[in-house]
Amino acid sequence: MLTWSLIVPTYNRRDVLLRVLPLAFGQSIPPVQVVIADSSDDWQETRAAVEALAAGWPQIRLDYLHATERSSATQRNLACRHATGDIVVMIDDDSFLYPDYVEQILKVYAADDSGRVVGVNGVNVPAMPDAGARASSGLARKDAGPKQVDGLRQRVMRWRLGRWISREVLFQDMHSLFLKYEGPRNPKVPADLAPLDLAGMTFMSGHGLSVRREIALAEPLDTSLRYYAALEDLDASYRYGRHGILLRANRARLHHFEVAGGRIKRKTATLFQLLNMLVFIKRHAENPGAMLPAYRRMLLRRLLGETIKDGLSRR
Repeated sequence: MLTWSLIVPTYNRRDVLLRVLPLAFGQSIPPVQVVIADSSDDWQETRAAVEALAAGWPQIRLDYLHATERSSATQRNLACRHATGDIVVMIDDDSFLYPDYVEQILKVYAADDSGRVVGVNGVNVPAMPDAGARASSGLARKDAGPKQVDGLRQRVMRWRLGRWISREVLFQDMHSLFLKYEGPRNPKVPADLAPLDLAGMTFMSGHGLSVRREIALAEPLDTSLRYYAALEDLDASYRYGRHGILLRANRARLHHFEVAGGRIKRKTATLFQLLNMLVFIKRHAENPGAMLPAYRRMLLRRLLGETIKDGLSRR
């Protein structure tokens, strides 16, 4: 049986962290280790609270690390270096896991006799797991904009043209946000794994991805990123694809709550996404200069898309 380590970066979110961890400790296949990289102002108090919580699962090793740099990328890298499990499962500190989330992911690795699969993502669903419904009471979500705009978005997404506009104009898709500096991947599901209800992936989301430990160490999240490390999960998982295939296990479910605390302004987030993409191209592309025209086109399209979204949301 493959073993797994849970990795959680956190920053000033003790309340939600203490609600998320019981669902992670209580997985149908429990972790051998939980590694928390905390850069909070009061990390010692949070550590004491987590240690008290973890006492209910004495068979699970807890490594609580103080991260001196407040960056999800550097915090995850720090935790990965301490991981002992065969598989590393990374979640955000506001990701509520369904009880069999990791079990469904491990089934994919176990069925892969040749080691072709290097990473497996789950599915972010809108409903909280039953055990987490009470745990989320009182938590505030990030601002999603006016309700009428959200309703319009849901209606538009029912149509093919609406999905195209969302992806190509409004940049609501990973493939639009990220320029593939090494070209396209081949995310085809191997025929022998098809019965497991899988889908091929080029990118994985950091709120619930898994990767073989040796791949996580070979392809760390970009070490140049500090503080708000936008798109760091897309870049790292894209590089995981150098070593094998990435898959989505459609039966592995989690709910990414997106708690309000600690969120930065949307304009700042957009700026860092655009700047970090230049960092990825400069550091990892074989010929960075050749990608600048594509980047400039993406920049202009992104500005148009954000302007349209501002108008629809009346920001």
